[in-house]
Amino acid sequence: MKDDDSIFAHDESLGLAVRVRADKLHLLYHQSYPALYVSVLMALLLCQALWGQAQHGLLIGWLAAICIASVIRYFLFREHRRRKPTSLQILDWELPYAITLFIPSLVWGLGVLWIMIESALLYQVVAFCFLLGMAGGAVSLYSARRYMAVGAMASVLLPATVWMLLRGHAMEVSLGVASLIFMVVLLLTSTVLTRALGGNFRLAHRLAAAKQRAERLAQTDMLTGLDNRRAFFDHGQVLANYCERSRLPLCVVMIDADHFKQINDRYGHAAGDDVLCHLADKLKLSLRKSDVCGRMGGEEFAMLLPNTQLAEAKALAERFCQSYAATPAHCDGVEIANTVSIGVACDGYDIDHLLHCADEALYQAKAAGRNRVVSQACAG
Repeated sequence: MKDDDSIFAHDESLGLAVRVRADKLHLLYHQSYPALYVSVLMALLLCQALWGQAQHGLLIGWLAAICIASVIRYFLFREHRRRKPTSLQILDWELPYAITLFIPSLVWGLGVLWIMIESALLYQVVAFCFLLGMAGGAVSLYSARRYMAVGAMASVLLPATVWMLLRGHAMEVSLGVASLIFMVVLLLTSTVLTRALGGNFRLAHRLAAAKQRAERLAQTDMLTGLDNRRAFFDHGQVLANYCERSRLPLCVVMIDADHFKQINDRYGHAAGDDVLCHLADKLKLSLRKSDVCGRMGGEEFAMLLPNTQLAEAKALAERFCQSYAATPAHCDGVEIANTVSIGVACDGYDIDHLLHCADEALYQAKAAGRNRVVSQACAG
């Protein structure tokens, strides 16, 4: 049993991890759109700052590459908005997102390095400050997926950092060391942000799952697993409204375990619970997908059969009555034979009235000797 529980917990954990990953990707797509314009704007500002120092052709070529990469990314985001992938479908969009993120990041890192090589020290520092800003923005923007944040940061900042460290001049080496320290800080920051976002998403999913479980428990009979009385009326009203709109017949079947008090007195209440569970299991097997079944209280159950004529409902009830009588319940190695009395009513869409008619038919079945089906039509 413990092994089964651990396997179930492991599967549930894997499912939660996938849903959290999908949530993070949804977040990235929704919050990354403005980054396209920021990237182009920052590239324009850098070109303006270096226009009098670097080769114009070099700046224009680099700016063109930034614009092309941004346009490709723009079309990806536009297609995402058009298709609107939901739930786990978004996972198919992760690879295109990563590719269109790393390409412009590398254009920034390698392109600015090329510009720095052709520039004086002052302008190298100016260009390097732009890279630091872009790297910090990448970490804050893409930390939902840590490998994207780290990859974008490294693509932007690492080429220039390595180049400065290899130059050997004191000023440039100092800038390179400072850049390494900055990257370490960004790595730690991305770790904190990623964990915080993941924790929030996991908590949201767990709260939603807990809410669903609570709602399900509020509508489920704890002993049999069938709908409880409240859920039966809630689901039944929806079904009745549908049948009324579609002008379909609707039948109600009331089932009551015969001599149930005697079972409790002779075998004990635990055995009585086993008999009720056995009866509920048999009802579940007889249900069609469109039917509604619930425990109304004690040993009494009810079924709603949509698009079913009275004669058909009675035939279904008689087959169930015979099948149940031929299948005893088992409790601690003891077979407990039991029968049911069934009342069937049809015509009309008022559930309360239909239940009243079915209950009258059930009373007639008991009065006639039990272990039988009685049906009647009622005007509703």
